[in-house]
Amino acid sequence: MKISHLLLLPFLFCQGQASFAQSGQIKNQFNLKGNVSGADSVLLYYADAAGKQVQVAKLVIGQKFTLSGNISKPVGARILFKKKGEVIPRQQFWERMTEIYLEPGTLTISGAAMEPNNFKITGSKTQLESDELKGNISGIRKEMQPVIDALQKEKDHEKASEIRDQLGPYNDRIKKITYDFFIAHPNSYVTADMMRFYLAQMGLDSTKRVYNNFSAAMKKEKAVQELYKEIRKIESGMPGSVATNFTTKDLKDQPLSLSDFKGKYVIIDFWASWCVPCRKGNPHLINVYNTYHDKGLEIIGVSDDDRNHEVWKKAVDQDKIGIWHHVLRGLNMDLRMKNLPNPEDISEKYGIHSLPTKILIDPSGKIIGRYGDNNGGSDEDLDKKLAELLK
Repeated sequence: MKISHLLLLPFLFCQGQASFAQSGQIKNQFNLKGNVSGADSVLLYYADAAGKQVQVAKLVIGQKFTLSGNISKPVGARILFKKKGEVIPRQQFWERMTEIYLEPGTLTISGAAMEPNNFKITGSKTQLESDELKGNISGIRKEMQPVIDALQKEKDHEKASEIRDQLGPYNDRIKKITYDFFIAHPNSYVTADMMRFYLAQMGLDSTKRVYNNFSAAMKKEKAVQELYKEIRKIESGMPGSVATNFTTKDLKDQPLSLSDFKGKYVIIDFWASWCVPCRKGNPHLINVYNTYHDKGLEIIGVSDDDRNHEVWKKAVDQDKIGIWHHVLRGLNMDLRMKNLPNPEDISEKYGIHSLPTKILIDPSGKIIGRYGDNNGGSDEDLDKKLAELLK
């Protein structure tokens, strides 16, 4: 969560806008009462009832503090404890934070500041659900920690990719447990919040099942509405859909439109210079191109390298894949960080969440195959399909 500004607003009371419980607490207000040792100050980051990012800082006196704010529902927050005079390096700042869930009402947090994994938090049903999920996967996290440590120490890009592959079986187990949690907790804010991180790991059918399990009320929540939008994007890139047209400039700064290739079979190859599996798969794609290009196949490489054009061009040269067409995906990070529409982003049009992913389009412009991600087949499946189509 990026905190862009600091809000310290007084409460404004208007008729019908605030109400009091018998205890005198304002409806929708949270009070987080802390008893934490080893800290002199506390910082809390969260989104208030208006959706604005708020940062609250308070001194911890005698291990005690109280933080209050206005929220209308359970919200994810980050809390950080500091000692007097402590300067936290920028790269460690977010790592030091602990994610918690706030809810309207009185909550408590207790423990030692330097042992955030052992914090005890009460008063939040959503926090209990989050703790349940973390507990379910904690054993696997411990098992995989040596691999993570090795990955963090490895400086070689390709060797790091090999180590990362070792995490696959662990992540598959975590994914299964997490998916079971989503199904068992269809109206949890934990499910709504975490689904965005699992879109790249889950197939479309599983994603739709989670979405369909949400109640009508939960489907009005922003996180669930965003999930629905992503489902529609993925569907637009699945077999049976008409391929969405795009127009951009290619590697040679010449105009290129997908519609220009109507009448031919087209593979849209979503890749990146920094994606090791993408680069390793290029020799196979070269063979595909050389085998079927004269029979009517075209390839358009869509690279996720908008922030580094020179590295993109270098990768095309190094891998000798300049024999087909190349464009950038069109990602505008300024729009992305502001959560605004990014109409030029080709990956968005096809619901691409992992690389490499390939989309196969027939001469009429209809998608007839998807390969590489959790919503499609393998390179072997692509080979079989092309062999059937272009004999």
